[in-house]
Amino acid sequence: MNSVMHRSKASALIGGIASIILGVIIFMNPTSSALTITTMVGWVLLILGVASLATAFRRVSLIFSQIDLYIGILCSLIGIGIVSWPQFFVAWIFILLGIYIMVSGFNSLFAANALRMTGLPGSTATFVGSIVGIVLGAMVMFSPFTMANFTMSLCGIALIYMGVVTLLEGLRMKDETEG
Repeated sequence: MNSVMHRSKASALIGGIASIILGVIIFMNPTSSALTITTMVGWVLLILGVASLATAFRRVSLIFSQIDLYIGILCSLIGIGIVSWPQFFVAWIFILLGIYIMVSGFNSLFAANALRMTGLPGSTATFVGSIVGIVLGAMVMFSPFTMANFTMSLCGIALIYMGVVTLLEGLRMKDETEG
């Protein structure tokens, strides 16, 4: 049991340190981190697409063979696109996110108007929240790279925090020699 605790302590310490280092790297380089992660996703899709294409010709079942073929072609094409133009896909994701936030803000605005018309309390807070949502959605949509940098910086801070917590937990664990 002591060797299990020792390995757990060692893995907590190593995991905490790795998380802190990764968090600092992401926090200090948010643009390159976003592009790196996007490119890695592209490579994973490309590899999965090629693997699906390879299995499509080895399947006995015609239905599964066609499914693998279509999934392989789709994943390969998307993977090639992401690997070739990672900036476009980073921007596109945040533009879509901005549109979603704006639509949500407009839905809240309609709800605030309905609350106001029925005389129910809370319409002012809902109205202010919906205006904030619309403005934030527009900010995300019209400045996707700034928002990507902000998001990656937040991810870096979160990784640093998680690393510190994990490291402190590892330091509090009993060592093998303490019995």
